[in-house]
Amino acid sequence: MMDRFLRVRARRRDDKGAGTTILLVAIALVLSFASLMFFRITHLNDLRTRAQEGADAAALGALAPLREEAISLALSGVPPDLIGYWATGADATSAGRKYAVKNDSDLVGKVHQTSMLGYVAKADVASKHCDLKRESELTAQEKEDLRRRRNLCTDGSGKEGIGRKAGASAIAKFYPPSCTPVWAPGEGNADGTGSPLQMALNCKDSEGNEVRAAPNGNRRALARLFKLRLVAKEDPQKYTGQPYGLWNNGPLPDPGPLPPGTPEMIKRAIAFAMAQLGTWYQWGGSCTNASRAGATPANCDCSSLTQMSYRAAGIAIPRVTYDQVNYGRRIPPGQEKAGDLVFFHPGSRGPEHVGLVVDPAKGIMIEAPHTGAQVRTADYKSRAPIAFVRPYNEGRAT
Repeated sequence: MMDRFLRVRARRRDDKGAGTTILLVAIALVLSFASLMFFRITHLNDLRTRAQEGADAAALGALAPLREEAISLALSGVPPDLIGYWATGADATSAGRKYAVKNDSDLVGKVHQTSMLGYVAKADVASKHCDLKRESELTAQEKEDLRRRRNLCTDGSGKEGIGRKAGASAIAKFYPPSCTPVWAPGEGNADGTGSPLQMALNCKDSEGNEVRAAPNGNRRALARLFKLRLVAKEDPQKYTGQPYGLWNNGPLPDPGPLPPGTPEMIKRAIAFAMAQLGTWYQWGGSCTNASRAGATPANCDCSSLTQMSYRAAGIAIPRVTYDQVNYGRRIPPGQEKAGDLVFFHPGSRGPEHVGLVVDPAKGIMIEAPHTGAQVRTADYKSRAPIAFVRPYNEGRAT
């Protein structure tokens, strides 16, 4: 009897040990599964994080050419306010893709730009690597794709298969500083035979930090004022790639018939100049809101007329004749085109007067002549012009 009792107790102990073993195996399996799921979730979260970094880089990088162009203009003494993305000659999608790739991401579609000047860019990306699906997770079509080696992606270890990629989006915006010229009296005088002299260009950001941009500006110090930042929303205004809405007094007039091949941007410059016809000359005037009732600080002098005409076209050029004559490409007499600048009256610092060519065949320009006169059309061929300049990159003008 005792032997039987001991055998039963031993069997019970064996059963208890087996149950403990089964329990431990079950716990190990649960922990293993949990560990695997934790690894997969962590891996997916890592992919999402890297994708977001790629999207941020792509959006910011898409605006990098605009920032570089604006900094270069400021260093040359040209206020970069109202410069549009079109002036860079760059493609925002190509720029964004370069920065996405550097951050292990692939740009999805094109960079979407908004705002009148193209200052806001949105980029969508997908992670370069993927989280591979297990065979049990594959659909029939995915199994066929895997068999035929189609639509494959690569995980972080270099293994190929059918997998999930993480996606992300980001929006960036360009914040340029305000740049203001420092003036000194020019060679001429207020009767219009001279031009004010720009001594320097200072730039100040929204936080009050100010840096001398020109002359002899420090690029690194200046660049800190030209900011690219991530934002939550796109701009509600559409970006067309063309300058528009840059004049406060309503629609620009039709510039009339111009020579074939005249770029649209140059038509806008001429249209702005035509809109000033009949307004009064103001030496040192800004040409931002010219009046026909009388001369005001917002009326035009000769060089602010040409500067603001080009600004209406989305092209930044220097403020005064002494700088405008050296900004762009010199054109031989007789080869000038509509939109070129024509200069007169040599002085010790350079030409004292400038006009905007409208009809090269007839030798007609638009000019702001002198104090007491109104902006007008005039013949330039009979006035011994000393230089013609094309102040824009013809490859970028559309």
